[in-house]
Amino acid sequence: MVPSCWSEFQHKVAQLEQEKRPDGTLRQIKVVYFLRHAEGTHNEAHGKYGSPRWEDEFARTDAFLDAPLTAFGIKDAQNKGPISVRAELEQGMPPIERVVVSPISRAIQTAQNFFAKEQVPDELFTCIESCRETFDCHTCNKRRPLSELKQQFPDVDFSSMKDEEDQLWSKTHRETTEEIQKRAREFLLEFFCTIPERYVVVVAHLSIIEAICAVTLGIEVRPSNCEVVPIVIEAL
Repeated sequence: MVPSCWSEFQHKVAQLEQEKRPDGTLRQIKVVYFLRHAEGTHNEAHGKYGSPRWEDEFARTDAFLDAPLTAFGIKDAQNKGPISVRAELEQGMPPIERVVVSPISRAIQTAQNFFAKEQVPDELFTCIESCRETFDCHTCNKRRPLSELKQQFPDVDFSSMKDEEDQLWSKTHRETTEEIQKRAREFLLEFFCTIPERYVVVVAHLSIIEAICAVTLGIEVRPSNCEVVPIVIEAL
């Protein structure tokens, strides 16, 4: 049964954590709000020109390198985020304890605009690189040099990243579904090992959110820009 209120939900989550796994250890449970980034310049261009022209003329150009949010995307995050989070907090939603972001600019910008200051912890966002969008030949999914990201986003902790240049993006290879799902599992392993908090927001991208839901719950999701997918996850 679906809990009827936040207090009942918290009680059920606490009960789950008291159950033991087959190996005798306690279950590790997190409540994760996966937030797909708001509209980026690449989304806008794809919608304007259509898939064939986007692929042929724009997708591989530096004009869309690490595509940031559009003005609409920023406003959309500001309009949807604070009011909806406030409403849930007033209904008893447990406070958000950590915000995790992809190192792609549009994900960080979405985190910056989706929450009012008092709705998230007064600490740096945590970057985990493995929750990026599909690794492919599209420049919108290539990250900027680490030094640039640190300068542009001082409110993000990039300490888990070591490579100055993007070593994951490829001009010639597009990740398969199997490869993305493998990366989703790797993300979850890192996530549970490095994030101790229970109630966490992860601001990420369509393909990795799809993959995480597939490997953990066996469900298909396709969130729109600036849409939240809340799930209860157990450590793999």
